[in-house]
Amino acid sequence: MDFTKITKISRFRDPFQNFIEIEKISEVRTDPLTGHQARILDFPIKVLEKIDLNPIIEKSKGICPFCPEIVEKVTPKFSSHLVSKDRYSRGEALCVPNAFPYDENSAVTVMTAQHYVGLTEFTHTILEDAFLCSIDYLNDLADTQKDAVYQSINWNYFPLAGGSIIHPHLQIIASSTPTSYFTSVIASVEKYMREKKRDLWEDFLDTELSLKERFISRSGGIFWSVAFAPMGAFDIVGIMENVHRPSDIRGKTMDSLITGILDILRFIDSLNMYSFNMSIYFFTNNSLFLPHIRICPRLSLPPLDTCEINYMRMLHNETLTTLKPEDICSRIGVFWET
Repeated sequence: MDFTKITKISRFRDPFQNFIEIEKISEVRTDPLTGHQARILDFPIKVLEKIDLNPIIEKSKGICPFCPEIVEKVTPKFSSHLVSKDRYSRGEALCVPNAFPYDENSAVTVMTAQHYVGLTEFTHTILEDAFLCSIDYLNDLADTQKDAVYQSINWNYFPLAGGSIIHPHLQIIASSTPTSYFTSVIASVEKYMREKKRDLWEDFLDTELSLKERFISRSGGIFWSVAFAPMGAFDIVGIMENVHRPSDIRGKTMDSLITGILDILRFIDSLNMYSFNMSIYFFTNNSLFLPHIRICPRLSLPPLDTCEINYMRMLHNETLTTLKPEDICSRIGVFWET
């Protein structure tokens, strides 16, 4: 399998070095799974300062619909013709309909009774209860909506990542219409099988394992690596080798998934980043599609808190990052327990 990258060299006369001509080298990379392009830039990397989150946390407490005192009073209940329960619960986790739905089946899982949980404060129990609660809903839904095969469990942590509520919660979607991401991956998988008569996932795993440039770990049936062409500042991918639908995530696979997420959150925190997006993707009626997880940190750039997303990502659909995936891989290893 080819991991395509094109080296770009920019030359100019530098005013900070008496206008001598210098070179800046960047790379344009293409993700073999999605076809997504990312640009790795030769910019100086500044260490981010630790942000004081207390003002936003305190402000959010007075307007939180997910705190235990009111959550069952102000959140919706599921329609009885769709699923068998009004709401789903596991431990402190509670799954309810999304009052502002993104699709025909759109739910929210409140992860814990605790209003704010820091990146390093999430526990195995919090994540397991939240995932199992979400999976219970998806399993039930499968009986009545067999065409809702494009499913995902998603997480926007903090406003910087699009989270409108600080209280930790997941967003679950089950749809008959694929997102653009699903469409890209499915097209890549089918094209690879059609042209090469081989499984794209198997070749991807074998290539990453042999290169050992971005490979992190393989445990509990999950292959963890740093994305070659990241969708964010960096992008951690976990491919579930023996999973086809949400209900298959159990036992060692569930343990590996949760431990991996906790390790990634500790790594993000070590970089003084405090926000991230996560998605777990399922295409339940296609054996060629392997469910997988992606986690990308979100950040603003000093000194003006500049948004990391500019015209290149917004209008050209290409990621810009100054963090080389291979460097991220070497740094995250010390946080990895799986």
